Amino acid sequence: MERMYNKFKDVADFRMIYIREAHAADGPRPMGTGKSLGITEHKNYADRCQTAEMLINDRSLTMPMLIDDMENTTNQAYQAHPDRVFLVRTDGRLAVAAERGPWGFAPGLKAAEQWLEAFKKTGEEPALARPAEQTPSDR
Repeated sequence: MERMYNKFKDVADFRMIYIREAHAADGPRPMGTGKSLGITEHKNYADRCQTAEMLINDRSLTMPMLIDDMENTTNQAYQAHPDRVFLVRTDGRLAVAAERGPWGFAPGLKAAEQWLEAFKKTGEEPALARPAEQTPSDR
């Protein structure tokens, strides 16, 4: 994601949204970064912000990051847990809405990169292959 951000930040706005931790060391499915960095379930918003900052530093991220609230509003609206990729057109419609979870992340990045390549080349938003999905605010 960071590579894509650096490649296309001149033609698109990027935001990573840190949601509740999927694999917290003290959670039901501890693994990976959650386990190795000792990330625990967030008890409050300050915990969530501190963890996001730790991950930014650990991964040397430069992409802007937003942090979901403790009610998990964004996570629930976009069904983002544990991870998900979206590309939102300037008209608010979704050009890419990847499947959730690890199985959808890589194909979502690929679809977003293809869309961004076409946009960068022509300066025009590519046509949608099928009727655009509604954004969560339209539901």
